[in-house]
Amino acid sequence: MLIIAIVVTLVVPRFRDQSHAELIAQTRKLATTFRFLQQEAILNGRVYQLNFDLDQQRYFATAAEEGEEMGFQRLSGILARDNALPNNVQIADVDVPLVSGKLYEGIAFAHFYPDGYVDPTVVHLDNGQEAYTLYVPDGLTGRAYVASGYLDLGAHG
Repeated sequence: MLIIAIVVTLVVPRFRDQSHAELIAQTRKLATTFRFLQQEAILNGRVYQLNFDLDQQRYFATAAEEGEEMGFQRLSGILARDNALPNNVQIADVDVPLVSGKLYEGIAFAHFYPDGYVDPTVVHLDNGQEAYTLYVPDGLTGRAYVASGYLDLGAHG
């Protein structure tokens, strides 16, 4: 009986903590977006940009306009969706050293290129109690990693 009580005491609070589950879900969703945009850039031969609106706590993708050097337009279809974070999860900061450095407000963005290169990026998401770090340390592979906690990597792994 004592063992059951201990297990229930440890497990039940995690099930009730919706912000913990939401933080993990949003971090995974963002990591999937990174992988998807890298694949789309390679397949379509276009430059994509993932935009982080830190003031509105949302992110969305844009693509380079054909014939334009760095003009970006909103997309249609699944990539066009505006991903607003729930109230209990926020993007604390985004660090893209080659583009904008670390930002806590305004718009930050990372590029995805047709050759598979992704701007080295660090994104910190938190729920007020804990944080997760999504990072792309090596732009050549473009692989996004996720770590528990606030890791100040400076986008250099």
